[in-house]
Amino acid sequence: MAEKILAISVIVPMYNAENFIGECLTSLANQTFKNFEVLVVDDCSTDNSVAVAKNFSKIFDDKLKIAKLSANSGCPGIPRNFALEAARGQYVYFLDSDDFLSETALEELYAVAKNFNADVVHADWFITAQNVGGKFEFKQRSFQAGNFVDEPTLETFDIGERVTGFIQKKFLWWACNKLFRRKFLTENKIKFPPVGIFEDFVFAFECLVAAKNYVRVPFANYCYRLREDSLSHETCDALDSSLTAIKIFDALNKFMDNQKFFRDNPKYRHAVLDFFMQERLEVIAKKFFVKNNFSSAGVFEFFREKIFSAKSVDTAALTAYLFGVCLKLKLEAEN
Repeated sequence: MAEKILAISVIVPMYNAENFIGECLTSLANQTFKNFEVLVVDDCSTDNSVAVAKNFSKIFDDKLKIAKLSANSGCPGIPRNFALEAARGQYVYFLDSDDFLSETALEELYAVAKNFNADVVHADWFITAQNVGGKFEFKQRSFQAGNFVDEPTLETFDIGERVTGFIQKKFLWWACNKLFRRKFLTENKIKFPPVGIFEDFVFAFECLVAAKNYVRVPFANYCYRLREDSLSHETCDALDSSLTAIKIFDALNKFMDNQKFFRDNPKYRHAVLDFFMQERLEVIAKKFFVKNNFSSAGVFEFFREKIFSAKSVDTAALTAYLFGVCLKLKLEAEN
């Protein structure tokens, strides 16, 4: 008898999530859709996360796999890449260990994927879950700037239109609210860059550009837990944030170097890079330079000493750009 084809691999990177991983895995155990596996990759947790996850082994039988990295990576991208190598499903879905899904999430997304022969199924909406007085408060939200769909909709095949929509924030760049064809990811060598934060931006952008059938849906089935102590909210300094921005800038550039569309249409390349730097540096400028009341001269000295002096040959133009954007954002905030 031929082995049944596995439909979905749900990938869950995990680090010190003992208070949340149980609820995450329970939401998967309660799915109306059953043809999937769960790949939990522990990023060297120091709490009881692994023990909690192992308690679900009997519930999932052989469909739950728990692996551990040899060293802490400090970012969800590396555990996700690790799991992608082991995944067996036709499609993959990324679920963070502190979040959870509605009961029909996988069923709804997979049905659309099969109906449209989709490389990517992209949900416009998500649900925020905030614990208030021991009870969850749920709200439907989106970080997209409009362009929402009312029914499953095949996105344009025009790459220029897709890129324009991306820089207009009409595509949410989370990895977690999408279903991806695994063969599509492997054939296009799409992986997460090894950076601490914002790795989703590169991954989602590459998928948007490379996908043939990109389908958007109006579903709100991913429950994002609002936490002040999550990785995306962790305190890091201006230097780390700026250097991470440079790494992502380089990753975007490398990807577009290998795409004929961007070689033939450099204006789109420049627009994407400018959009990313403006988006990321707005956060850096507000979080560090505005909040800490840096003077204009202080902003200049930071970029000159911390970034330009360290790699002057490689980053002269980019350092000047970083300084200019941060100074502009700081002055706008002051006015």
